[in-house]
Amino acid sequence: MSGSETERPETERSETERSEKRRRVEFDDALKGYYQDHDAVLPDENADYKSLTAESVGSLILGFLSALTFLSMLFAIFPIMGIVLGITAIRKILRATEIHSGLGIASTGAALSLTLLIAGTVYHSYRAQYAVPLGYRVIQWSDLLGDPRTGRIPAPILELTKPQQDANGSMYFVPVFIEGYMHPTQHQTEIRSFVLVPEIRRGPFGTITPNPTQMIEVTLSGDRRVAYRSTPVRVGGILTVNAETASGTTPYSLRADLFR
Repeated sequence: MSGSETERPETERSETERSEKRRRVEFDDALKGYYQDHDAVLPDENADYKSLTAESVGSLILGFLSALTFLSMLFAIFPIMGIVLGITAIRKILRATEIHSGLGIASTGAALSLTLLIAGTVYHSYRAQYAVPLGYRVIQWSDLLGDPRTGRIPAPILELTKPQQDANGSMYFVPVFIEGYMHPTQHQTEIRSFVLVPEIRRGPFGTITPNPTQMIEVTLSGDRRVAYRSTPVRVGGILTVNAETASGTTPYSLRADLFR
């Protein structure tokens, strides 16, 4: 075997070793590049992290609890606190937007609290003005209208004005609730008693006096005084009937403990 043939395998073996070494170097360089890129991303991800403020979450929770104001205005503390926390969270987030989040949550909580506070207030104001108080019986002017020929008082009204007996045997009167107009008087303020009528009718010579059974003599209980109103008023109290009144005078009188 000649010498050239002996050297050829050694040459091929050295070439193979150099190729494997080159591939290992390239592989190691690739791994280094991967780890360098991977390590370079981590600080950016940490830098993008923002904490959700507790005030914004609290504001949203109180916003939902603000619906309780429809049950009672004693729960108005919830929407008030929700608004305060919402505003506090918004200011806190805007001062440091790079570390705090929750601006949308805080805005929603504050807006929900404010909306339900206003809605609850309007609801209770409406009930206080127009709703029938608990325990009062609503009556209409048509219920009071007597017989046009005899002037006899309707039997249901006579029954309503009689004393009632409860389960314990105690006697009580059923309070009534009615809406009407204050009949014009010479006094405009400090009025303690007035005539309530279903409507104000005016003729060529002044106000027309209605049917006596379409009038109620109202006297306010206690020391209460009111001013004259041309708009409808609502009164509640104990209604009494005097069927022996003189002709042309109303048989109805009402001791009012409620005036709206």
